[in-house]
Amino acid sequence: MFNNRSKGKCANCHISDPHPLAGKVLFTNFTYDNIGVPKNPANPFYTIPGNFNSLCSNAVDYGLGGFLKDPDNYGRFKVPTLRNAAVSAPYFHNGFYNTIEKLVHFYNKIDVERFPPAEILATVNHDKLGNLHLTSQEEKCIVAFIIILTDRYK
Repeated sequence: MFNNRSKGKCANCHISDPHPLAGKVLFTNFTYDNIGVPKNPANPFYTIPGNFNSLCSNAVDYGLGGFLKDPDNYGRFKVPTLRNAAVSAPYFHNGFYNTIEKLVHFYNKIDVERFPPAEILATVNHDKLGNLHLTSQEEKCIVAFIIILTDRYK
């Protein structure tokens, strides 16, 4: 399922082939994308003093687009490696999900089920995720695969 480029689509961004220079599987393509992650109302950034965040809960994380000052890239964040993902919760740039199970389900069903809206709607990439047609058992298989990518080093 992980390597199926038309159904699971994981390996479309989390490349499972050895990197030509590193010679190892890095599970990232080093690109930036907006996958529709909702704003996280529990993000502690929204409650820090106004001299650090004058917008409080109205602050928006524009990701790469904010850095580049380019609206076409608003909401795009770097595709992370999946190595050690089992020990790196919370997930996504803003910590919206706390479990790999919820993260995989989000990828699978974002265009099918009701989720909170993306923090930045205009640049969401619906081609790479959405309705991936994964069964709940296939979601579990992908979660299990991601978990085995954990090494013993701390």
